[in-house]
Amino acid sequence: MDVDTMSAGTGGLASYLSTPEWVAMCSLGTRCRMEADYQLFHQGDEGDHAYVILRGAVKVVRGEPVGKSAILTIRGAGDVVGDLAVMDGGPRSGTVSTLTPMVVRVVPGASFKRFIERPSVTAAYARYTVNRLRQSDVQRTEIAVLPVRQRLARALLRLYVTADAAGSQRAFDLPQQDLAELIGASRNAVVLALGVLRAEGVIDTHRMRVSILDVDALHRMAG
Repeated sequence: MDVDTMSAGTGGLASYLSTPEWVAMCSLGTRCRMEADYQLFHQGDEGDHAYVILRGAVKVVRGEPVGKSAILTIRGAGDVVGDLAVMDGGPRSGTVSTLTPMVVRVVPGASFKRFIERPSVTAAYARYTVNRLRQSDVQRTEIAVLPVRQRLARALLRLYVTADAAGSQRAFDLPQQDLAELIGASRNAVVLALGVLRAEGVIDTHRMRVSILDVDALHRMAG
């Protein structure tokens, strides 16, 4: 098993598959490296490939015809993106771009579907898909009912988990506008909340980079 495969089994679909199944998935398609700020695919594109994330993190963004967009979620090592369009034959429902340098397996749609049709994999993939839907429900509820500071704390914790899985780090690059879109708040509100967290020694910020200094404090704020 190579280093990339070993590091990927920390979350996402990887956590639902057995080790042999995950290794088999990591042998599909073509291994590719990508730099940060690279677009894997655009909303509306044909869904002819799925992407298995071995290292790094991506953001999933959905835009509307009025010109506005929002970050739907962040995905990291062990996750799969682009799979829903492959499975249902529809267009891409969002635009996926890299947040960090990435290592992925680019898997042709036919190969991905054949793998998912294995009986043991089908059940695991179904549980993984349901869990993603649950996460989306939680995030929508947070945006509707929680104050900005608490929403920000929860988002930073999720980003911390993703960055840690990507390379045992407590820092990640994400513009304040992206953070604002992720939690459904204004950029000014996020700037103020980040300032409070920085003053309390919970985080540090520098040129779009957020460093987590006190994970326990973030957990307390997240509730």
